Amino acid sequence: MCLICIDFDRQAMSLGEARRALGEMRVALDAAHVAEVEAKLAESERAAPSPPSSPPSGPA
Repeated sequence: MCLICIDFDRQAMSLGEARRALGEMRVALDAAHVAEVEAKLAESERAAPSPPSSPPSGPA
């Protein structure tokens, strides 16, 4: 496991931070591990609740 995986798994790093860190570390990591981290982040993104698309509009 790399530091991205460790910190992301213990929730010390957000999804956005993990993606940024992976972009910076991509060339130093094994291609198979990069694919594993990308899959882990994608799964986390799918599992996360999506924010509302727009705030509800009330009477003006």
